[in-house]
Amino acid sequence: MKNIRSSKYTLLLLFLLVSSIGTAQQYVTTGDFDRISKASFGFGMNTYLGELRRINDADLQAGLSATLGYEHLFTDKLAIRTSLSVYRIQADDSLSPIPANNTRNINFKAVNTEFVVQGVYYMFRHPRSGYKDRAFLNPYIHLGAGITSNNPKTSLNGSDYDLRPLSLEGVQYGGIALVIPFGGGVNIYISRYVDLQVEFQYTQALTGYLDNVNGVYRDPSSFSDTNGVDAATLGLLSDPRTALNPPVQAVSAGTPRGDGTNDAYLRFGFRFGVYLPKSLYGKSSIRCKVTKRTR
Repeated sequence: MKNIRSSKYTLLLLFLLVSSIGTAQQYVTTGDFDRISKASFGFGMNTYLGELRRINDADLQAGLSATLGYEHLFTDKLAIRTSLSVYRIQADDSLSPIPANNTRNINFKAVNTEFVVQGVYYMFRHPRSGYKDRAFLNPYIHLGAGITSNNPKTSLNGSDYDLRPLSLEGVQYGGIALVIPFGGGVNIYISRYVDLQVEFQYTQALTGYLDNVNGVYRDPSSFSDTNGVDAATLGLLSDPRTALNPPVQAVSAGTPRGDGTNDAYLRFGFRFGVYLPKSLYGKSSIRCKVTKRTR
């Protein structure tokens, strides 16, 4: 009789032990009303990196940006974020610390539209009790891919010119370019429904023509009236050193105008995120890992 009771107790203890081990490894689902999607808006400052401005140049030659976004948390640490941004980049050889670039005398400016999709990985887990108990500070990294419009302009003698249709280097590049954005930031708790994200983003463009400078100088005699711009002005736009006062002699055709590398831009900014009452994907719940706690 004692052996039977002992066996029952042993089985009961074994069942409780296995259950506790299983609980330590299992995942639970947050409540149906957990807010795991948020809409965001923000602003930033961009600085271009390419032939007309190097990363170590003191003058940032910065432009502003505005961003709208949507983020959805798929696991307790990983989210997918889409963002639509309008941003300005610009650079001018006259502001370069390199004398040879001052003589080159090229400038550009562009207001582009960017759409990217990024994976966002947070350091701290989304709590099983829901968004209201999220971490006050939560660092994150992000990586993605997207597209940007590409329509550089330049100023010469008080007039602006759209550069892409003019093929100043004899290359006709597209008005859309692929980009790879990556960076990091920190998510800051502001209120029950609002977060502030402060972040930086380095965006590598898969084109060398964000600034319309990449290849070699064309032979001035090869230009003909294009897009309402006469051949003589096209020659000046291609090699504006001849427009300096006093003018500098034009370089010969085939001389490098750029270095053949792709362009990039760096963004520092912030965005406010507002948690939405219902996920766009239906049931607002995610699987959160339960961590076993021992004393």
